[in-house]
Amino acid sequence: MQQAWTSFWMNVSALFEAALTPFQAAARLVGLNPSVPQTYFFLVAAGFATLLFIHLYGDIVVLRRGRRTTGTIVGIDPGDDSPDRPIIRFRDTSGREFTFTSDLSCNDTTRRIGATVEVDYDPAKPSRVREAGRPIAKLLYIAVLTFIAGLPLTAIFVVK
Repeated sequence: MQQAWTSFWMNVSALFEAALTPFQAAARLVGLNPSVPQTYFFLVAAGFATLLFIHLYGDIVVLRRGRRTTGTIVGIDPGDDSPDRPIIRFRDTSGREFTFTSDLSCNDTTRRIGATVEVDYDPAKPSRVREAGRPIAKLLYIAVLTFIAGLPLTAIFVVK
C-alpha cells in the first residue's frame, strides 16, 4: 500500500513540474533560474496580486465617480469559513434595483434585516458597489488581502 501511495505522489509531482516548465523557461529568458517551488509561489502570488489589483481598482473608481445612496439589508450571507456578510439592495438614480453582498463582515447595524445603510456605486457600472463608511473594517479587509498576496511572494525568497 505504501508503495502505491508513494508512486501516486511521484506521478503528481512529475505532472506538477511538467505544468510549470513553460513558466520556468520564460523565467530563464529574462535571466532567472527559479526552482519548481519558487515558480509555483510566484504564480500564486501573481494570481492573488491580480485579485487585489482588481478590487483596489474598483475602490478607486467608486471613490472617483461614485454616487451615494441608501440601501437596505435584505439578507445575511453566512459564508463557509468567512464571517457573515450583509446582502444589500439599493436603487440607482434611474430607479433600477441592484443587490450585492458586501465585502465587509456584519456589524451591529448590518446584522438586522431591514436596516438601512449607505452605499457608494459607480453610475456607469452599478454592479461596482461598496458599502459606505466603516473605514477600519475596509482597512482591515485590504490588509488581509495584501497579506494573502504577499505571503507567497515572500516564500519565493525563502524557498530554494
